[in-house]
Amino acid sequence: MPSLSVFTDVPLAQKLEGSLLKTYKQDDHPNKMFLAYSVCMTKEGQPWVSPMVRKIRLQIAQDPSLNYEYMPVMGMNSFIQASLSLLFGKNSQVIMENRVGGVHTVGDSGAFQLGAQFLKTWYRDSQIVYIISSQKESYGLIFQDLGFSVYECSFWDSTKLCLDPSMLLDVVEQAPRGCVFVMGNVANCKLSQSQWIKLMSMMKSKRIFPFFDIPCQGLSTGDLEEETRFLKYFVSRGFEFFCSQSLSKIFGIYDEGVGILVVVALSNELLLCVLSQLMNYARALWLSPPSTGARIITSILCNPALQGEWKQSLEGVVDNIMLIKEKVKEKLRLLGTPGSWDHITEQKGSHSYLGLS
Repeated sequence: MPSLSVFTDVPLAQKLEGSLLKTYKQDDHPNKMFLAYSVCMTKEGQPWVSPMVRKIRLQIAQDPSLNYEYMPVMGMNSFIQASLSLLFGKNSQVIMENRVGGVHTVGDSGAFQLGAQFLKTWYRDSQIVYIISSQKESYGLIFQDLGFSVYECSFWDSTKLCLDPSMLLDVVEQAPRGCVFVMGNVANCKLSQSQWIKLMSMMKSKRIFPFFDIPCQGLSTGDLEEETRFLKYFVSRGFEFFCSQSLSKIFGIYDEGVGILVVVALSNELLLCVLSQLMNYARALWLSPPSTGARIITSILCNPALQGEWKQSLEGVVDNIMLIKEKVKEKLRLLGTPGSWDHITEQKGSHSYLGLS
């Protein structure tokens, strides 16, 4: 007599794919093309890899001193410090005061998994999370699974065809006290100085906890420092916050999933307490993060010559992104497509709204 499986009642899970991909698959047009890939592509249609990465990967493979022992639970310290310097600048206020630290995470969503678990246990002001981004992110699913109430908000105005800072301010104004704001693409929203002050004042008065998402620093303008300047605003106003810093895309090592969860606290004592709790979660989730991607990135960031070459290659990617946008805009103009298409080139970064119905 066959035994009854313990998995009998387990249904087939629905694929977590966006509505754009679903529509693309259903469309039977022979010349269709999917434009929503999350990697930078070369002219040959292959994922872009920074030239320095290939060079360092070979050096690491041939290094006889590496013993491939388990990493500490927090991860590679030199990688964390190099990442923090890239994010805030070497001589930043928060680094000098030893109020910022990080945990080396697995995958792009690893930082959100750690951060969400910490907030579920220790942030008792509210269990409401707003995902504030010009793109719908998958991180809301992580918070939902942990029991948070999640609201997704976009600051893309489909009528004006632009990122509208007033939409972001409206969300903050209506949000309940003590909620969590997961904020991506904020640097692209072009807030004025007075709007930044208003935004931070409202968040401060409502005790809103910021959880920033930096998925591809430098890919909007090529200026690494300018794209994270807003973090310094929050530091100067006395905010504590989390930040997911993903480094895979800007080095072209997508399969490595390299990143850190950054923690900014009011004091070093508080920082150490938070990091100790995060390490407990990391120990339970993955024990030891993978090291190859972190070693590659650290080798480049800690060598001024290699870092200079890498920055140049990143600027080349940004130039290519803008060239593609110019070509798309020009093609739409030549086809006589109704309306103005300037909004395509006015948007920065590797993602843009075309504004097509």
